[in-house]
Amino acid sequence: MTIKKGEVSFITGGASGIGKALSENLVSQGGRVVIVDLNPETSKALADELNKKAGSTVAVSAKADTTVWEEQVAAYEVAKKAFGRIDYVFANAGIAEYPWIPAFDPSTAASRPFTKPNLLTVNIDLVGQLNTAALAFQIFERQEKNELGLRGKLIMTASVFGYYPCPSMPMYAAAKAGIVNFMRSAAEFYKAKDITVNLVAPNLIDTNIAPDSLFVPFRERNLLTPVSLVVEQFNTLLGSSTVTGQALSINGEEVWVHPPESVKFKENDPSCKLIDEEISKLFGYTKI
Repeated sequence: MTIKKGEVSFITGGASGIGKALSENLVSQGGRVVIVDLNPETSKALADELNKKAGSTVAVSAKADTTVWEEQVAAYEVAKKAFGRIDYVFANAGIAEYPWIPAFDPSTAASRPFTKPNLLTVNIDLVGQLNTAALAFQIFERQEKNELGLRGKLIMTASVFGYYPCPSMPMYAAAKAGIVNFMRSAAEFYKAKDITVNLVAPNLIDTNIAPDSLFVPFRERNLLTPVSLVVEQFNTLLGSSTVTGQALSINGEEVWVHPPESVKFKENDPSCKLIDEEISKLFGYTKI
């Protein structure tokens, strides 16, 4: 879908990789972008480049560590001052796997102290995106509906590793699986509140998320997913689209909507629905 001229996108991790490609694409459609990134020099340089090319202010930058709630709120204040309404929020910032505990080695284990797990990947790829989602929902809650009857759209960046296990990347897989199930739950919760929630889940893309040497064997075997195709999938969820709850997935040149888990769904559905009803009452969600 094509966005409406002047619509505003708030993009975390917006200065590199998928986020940069999104920023450039949305501006090329006539949109305006808020480039939220941990690297203020890179994000400002991209904003300056986009503004120079457009001949007007179509981009602003804001520094934020997505794991820090207050920094994301401060980034929104920059966006609000510059552009006012936010039409789209892209929870996109992420990193690759970091070793979470020492390599398994029974021969040396007894001589080593117990090591606290490194949860940096989960903190950025899951907690950081949940911070962005929490901000998005509260922004949209304060906005009037647009001509399509929507308050706003949240689009999250996941991965096919949110569906499939990877023994060497347990933290990345855990974070992306969390995003998948969060999206499905949030989409159900907000669908009657005029907010759409979706995600895009690509396989490996040639970006700066990891050392270049990692990508060499994938290039040789033609196993990389084109970033342009990933951006196309984000675009299908924008503009006049009212789709919600979709997990758009890409592997190489193949695109599909990944279905929700269905094993034993029928047997579990009554209990799942009942707990949802009871928790909604307990938390006061049924008042609206």
